[in-house]
Amino acid sequence: MKLKDYSILILLILTWSISYAQSYQISGTVSDNITGTAIENVAIYDKNAGQLAITDINGKYRFETTQKELTLIWFSYEYVVLEESLTINNDIIKNVQLQQLGEELTAIELTVRKEKLFQLERLKDVEGTSIYAGKKTEVVLIENSTANLAANNARQIFNQVAGLNIYQNDDAGLQLNIGGRGLDPNRTANFNTRQNGYDISADVLGYPESYYAPPAEGLQSIQVIRGAASLQYGTQFGGLVNFVMKEPHQSKPLELITRNTIGSNGLYTNFTSLSGTSGKWSYYTFFNYKKGDGFRPNSQFESKNIYAHVGYQFNDQTKVTGEITYLNYLAQQAGGLNDRQFEENPFQSNRERNWFEVDWFLYNLKFSHDFTEDTKFTFNAFGLQAQRNALGFRT
Repeated sequence: MKLKDYSILILLILTWSISYAQSYQISGTVSDNITGTAIENVAIYDKNAGQLAITDINGKYRFETTQKELTLIWFSYEYVVLEESLTINNDIIKNVQLQQLGEELTAIELTVRKEKLFQLERLKDVEGTSIYAGKKTEVVLIENSTANLAANNARQIFNQVAGLNIYQNDDAGLQLNIGGRGLDPNRTANFNTRQNGYDISADVLGYPESYYAPPAEGLQSIQVIRGAASLQYGTQFGGLVNFVMKEPHQSKPLELITRNTIGSNGLYTNFTSLSGTSGKWSYYTFFNYKKGDGFRPNSQFESKNIYAHVGYQFNDQTKVTGEITYLNYLAQQAGGLNDRQFEENPFQSNRERNWFEVDWFLYNLKFSHDFTEDTKFTFNAFGLQAQRNALGFRT
């Protein structure tokens, strides 16, 4: 074959690749079918891949796709869910009108609608600068969860994630113990654990045990990705668990939320958060305090957790954020029981001297810039100063 023939063949391959990867733009306006007014904050979902866009204050939305067939869902709490299948051959302007709910929903009906929304949530193949194509993913939406968030109850929080093994060895969710694919859940050592995309375990490769679990009341979602990915997020066989913290409130300069919870066995928790946006600055911070006596003697605990996030938006494409997290807890351990002791009295304790203390300090600086919709850059600088102490006695 001559050189000219090779050139024609390469040109044909490049032309085919470009046309194969062609993306189409879907845009439109969502309005009320009676009044014709624009509807803000309507979420548009791909039924198989998850959320694609959300309408702005003028009811407008826009996204790009390379798929030829899409089943789109328009969702708003005040309107009937609209589902429609599209065949895409070029750019499409799709204007829709939503029908208002004609009856007042009870709390139970609202929960059902939230569960429907939860079932749609999956990570897309590309999220920011992370690639999840070919991975089994689940996203736990904390807002839709019916779990006891004050107690950080892992069995309730992860109850819709199939295939997880869960240990529960404390009374307030101080220590997360989950494992996947039949792996040992102890201290979540077989998952790479992250917070907002950066590592929070002691040593990712040498000592991957995680002694810090973010409080559920400060979380927006929990991403669970199965299977190791080597350089992308660590070599652990179980995969990745990424805790996504709540974001600053976009429309208020100051939002204050405080919750106090009292429970059995002397349980008391306080969660207080501040959030807001002013100009190009945004912030979110919380303080979480827990204490209790445990359901067995010699199992008291006390925990203090502080988190602070500050962001500065240079423009629509460029943003820098900084975060710090501090956790300190001291827990007395009641000791194990053999089979005979458990049969006699499962609530007894034969140890007074065992204590466990964790001192965890995380810091992160992140710079992100979007050159185009398909070309993004993210730089993360993070560190951990931490220690844990197993004390055989305490005076």
